[in-house]
Amino acid sequence: MKIMWTYIVAGLTIFALMLLVGIGLRASQAGWIPIDTGTFYSLLSLHGVGMITAMAIAGLGLLWYLVDRDIHLDERIAMLAFAFFAVGVLTVIVSVVFGHYGALWTMLYPLPFVGTTWPSWATGAWLLGVASVMLGFMLICAQILGAILRSSGGLGAALGLDYVFGRKAFEAAGKHPPSPQMLAATVVSIDGLIGGASGLLVGIAMIAHWLDPHVVIDPLWAKNLTYQFGHTFANLTMYMAVAGIYVALPICTKRAYHSSIPLVVAWWGTLVFVIIAYFHHLYMDFVQWPAVQYIGEISSYLAAVPVVVVTVFGGLMLIHRSGMKWTLGSMFFFAGMVGWIVGGSAAILDATIPLNVDLHNTLWVPAHFHTYLLEGVLLFILGWVFVSLEQRADAASNAVTRWIVGLGIFGGGALFLLSFYVAGAAGVPRRYAVEPSPGPFWAGIATVGALLVLVGVLAALVEGIRLARMRAVGSAV
Repeated sequence: MKIMWTYIVAGLTIFALMLLVGIGLRASQAGWIPIDTGTFYSLLSLHGVGMITAMAIAGLGLLWYLVDRDIHLDERIAMLAFAFFAVGVLTVIVSVVFGHYGALWTMLYPLPFVGTTWPSWATGAWLLGVASVMLGFMLICAQILGAILRSSGGLGAALGLDYVFGRKAFEAAGKHPPSPQMLAATVVSIDGLIGGASGLLVGIAMIAHWLDPHVVIDPLWAKNLTYQFGHTFANLTMYMAVAGIYVALPICTKRAYHSSIPLVVAWWGTLVFVIIAYFHHLYMDFVQWPAVQYIGEISSYLAAVPVVVVTVFGGLMLIHRSGMKWTLGSMFFFAGMVGWIVGGSAAILDATIPLNVDLHNTLWVPAHFHTYLLEGVLLFILGWVFVSLEQRADAASNAVTRWIVGLGIFGGGALFLLSFYVAGAAGVPRRYAVEPSPGPFWAGIATVGALLVLVGVLAALVEGIRLARMRAVGSAV
């Protein structure tokens, strides 16, 4: 479990630091604290890439452990990948703190190189740092996928093709379908390699341009690869964490989560559509082949809806009349499923072309993605942490602690997110250091909500340390 805890603790530590940065940014937009425009965009760049990387690192630690329970994985490869992550994170921090890089993480060529207010080395450091993170990510994905393919006997078996198309013969032969968590791991690792390759390709091209400005890059090509990588990487953080549902909820409910044909087929949809849904970021690129715009809209629905519906429905069936105790671990998982649905629904609304025209450049987009990360991915990670600690210590948190954590993270989170949604619906633009009305008002509401989240996170930290220090009596995870 050393690898799991190393990754999860590192990811949650980065998350906590980025939470503080985010609170500062919203307080600045509310006019409560002074942050000059250049510093604001530098911190916004760090906050965006930092939050997603934090959740990816924590999610990979969970996913790696779940695979390692069934198939032995070499810890040395995981630690090498962690080294790539560490180097990448530190390099990005240097580019922002000392170089004041401020072109955000979905920078569009040639903007990071034209009209900048920061030195050239800061852009290079940013690109090299992100490339290092991608190398670590792809290394873990390759390790997981290779282990699954060797164990299952091939990609078809890993994806349950013979189970779906020849179920009678499959069961007569005494075979078993891939477990839900292995399905998730297979899909994440395949899509992760594809998305990571896109990110490295455009990253290497930009690094080449940074070293030699005579190297010319096609802007539309670069934009496609940037968003294919960015959208895929960001969304896979959810699917890494979702794998924990399939193992933790059975522990909480004492009921098994079985693979089924609908679940397998739903994951096939995620496998295919997550890597092409990014086209909804390019609706305004009219020179692009028109058909891909429709592909982007349809894929945005099909990437999320099937696996969300099947997974959440299965989770609710496990919980229903199970007599499950509402501990912090089970609370986090249940609330995380709610956040997954809300954030995903808001994302689908934004991907719908008539609505996208009005919403995509507003605070609606950070609203749905903050919902996805803060009240989805993070809660699944925290749920796994607390289920593990509760099982290890054979203890649970008292009601007062649960209320403090719940009101802070769930209540404060709802207030924080509501401000984004309302401001976005009112047309307040995103990525503005100084927002037009009613932006500052809702930024103030968001800051209050974020401070409540911080209180809940601190309470969860104290409780987690208390449980971790209790004498171990065994673990089911």
